[in-house]
Amino acid sequence: MRIAYLVHDYHRAVGHSRYVAELASRFAKEHEVHVFANRIERNGASGIHFHTVPAWRANALTAVVTFALPATFQPDRKFDIIHSQGFCGFRGNVFTGHICNRAWHLALEKLEGGPTYRERIFDAVATALEHTVYRSVRHGAVVAISRRVAEDLVRYYHCPAPIHVIHHGVDLELFRPANRQRWRTEMRAQYGFRDDETVFLFMGDMRKGAMRSIEALSKLERGRLWFVSRSETGCYRAKADEAGLGDRVVFAGPTDQPQKFYAAADAFVLPSPYDAFGMVVSEAMATGLPVIVSREAGASELIEHGQNGLLLEDVTSAEEFAQHMRSLANDPAWAAELGRKARNTVEPMTWDAVAAETMRVYREVVNSN
Repeated sequence: MRIAYLVHDYHRAVGHSRYVAELASRFAKEHEVHVFANRIERNGASGIHFHTVPAWRANALTAVVTFALPATFQPDRKFDIIHSQGFCGFRGNVFTGHICNRAWHLALEKLEGGPTYRERIFDAVATALEHTVYRSVRHGAVVAISRRVAEDLVRYYHCPAPIHVIHHGVDLELFRPANRQRWRTEMRAQYGFRDDETVFLFMGDMRKGAMRSIEALSKLERGRLWFVSRSETGCYRAKADEAGLGDRVVFAGPTDQPQKFYAAADAFVLPSPYDAFGMVVSEAMATGLPVIVSREAGASELIEHGQNGLLLEDVTSAEEFAQHMRSLANDPAWAAELGRKARNTVEPMTWDAVAAETMRVYREVVNSN
């Protein structure tokens, strides 16, 4: 089978780039695999044919718009599968929905201050492009990374194609409970955490609940909040200082070794107003951490409240969030049990399993045409 992937960037770091790298590296062992991307980090990739797609990357909007047209026409028509990530291109027979931009924009409306002017412009363009792409998929298939995304693609874009829900995989060797023995003491000492205090880890875009996390922590008598993010932190530092939490909130910046941070934390939090899935959640679960996740995140589909994690029903409620945090801090044995069950939950979610499910979609598409 000849398979082409359309993706803005090819690397193993995060998001849809990681998704393509995991699939392409596996399928290249038995199939002819081509990757069309603007930025490519090969990192020892073997058996994959890479093609550079031009794009003007002045900002996020120009990058996606200028990439889409050449990515649409650069692959020839001899491919059995052209697998596009969202609106990376208009010509394909498999499209993976990693996000529904319209749903994300509506979620931003719930946040303090709402979306910025640039975000409003991006939403207008991205929504139009996604609508065009998903409405036109009539002789192919759509893969959604969560039921949340699948429902949003139908609700906002009226997608007529069959939608297959395939959650992201997780690297069970990189993210594992044994990491705690390896890195916990070193990392906690580096950031000034005592061994007997509860550390809540937040990793990712700060707009996915950082303000609510700080507000919730202010309602707890003890505990620390640890932010790992490449987002600007000025307003969040000010919020922490205003709440009198300057010494209880720690900002670590971005990292390329998230496994060390999971290993050193006691719980993971993601009170996001929207998240298509949230690989950080499954990674934390694989490490054996209890997680607090909002119902608005796709990864909440993995959680049975009180059994393998905790669900935040009202993303705007700092009080409900604080209650969940307090319950974990007050009962370490129960928190540890949630973490053990969290690990058990994600153990079947290997990238090999994702690849097998995705190949079944490819074969259905090929056999139907």
